[in-house]
Amino acid sequence: MPLPLPLDIASLTMGLVNIGSASGDEGPIADSIEQALRTQPHLTVERFGGTVVARTALGHPERVLLAGHLDTVAGAGDPVAYVEMGKLFGLGACDMKGGLAAMLKAATLGTYGRDATFVFHDGGEAADGPSGLDRLAEQRPDLLEADLAIVLEPTDARVEFADGDLDTPAVAELLALVEPEPVRAAGRSGAARLERLGLTALTFGPGDPRLAHTEHEHVPTAQLAACEHVVRELLRA
Repeated sequence: MPLPLPLDIASLTMGLVNIGSASGDEGPIADSIEQALRTQPHLTVERFGGTVVARTALGHPERVLLAGHLDTVAGAGDPVAYVEMGKLFGLGACDMKGGLAAMLKAATLGTYGRDATFVFHDGGEAADGPSGLDRLAEQRPDLLEADLAIVLEPTDARVEFADGDLDTPAVAELLALVEPEPVRAAGRSGAARLERLGLTALTFGPGDPRLAHTEHEHVPTAQLAACEHVVRELLRA
């Protein structure tokens, strides 16, 4: 069953949490995301194993790539999502189904000022072997070409950067939309993979990364809404 994209981002995050997706078992969530994205006529959707790629081709001079891993670490957190006191609890809520929900909401935009690529990949938490992002980089690097890449792993809704050219219009607009000052943070695996391809890659997503893989993993619903707003405004600009 496809995910109901018109729902608010908190409800969409809950739907994602409720689809189990431990590393190596991402098929069901990839199926749901693929089916949901195929309802959007402005997107071209392709499937590569456990990885789903959706792209616009509207002829804009800039392209932004949004990426996130589908898998969670088995055995940590509640497998059923619930909201309590403005916090959405559940396995993967923070790392990184809140970020995936923001990507899905951005994929429903009716008007884009920049072209967009959405990469939902498997194997991001796997300890051994290449991730779906690695395989995509090897087999279809053309699908990863972009002026700016954003990995929506949890950063407490602030921009983290390592290397790369930050003096671009898309980066400037992103930083203008995000209230906390950006911080330098090396070692984020998803962004590092994209940087090795020569992309300017940043990390920005809802949730405190220190809560990832913990028993009480959660994400503030206010951060979900804030991140959705930032990503949608960046693509709409």
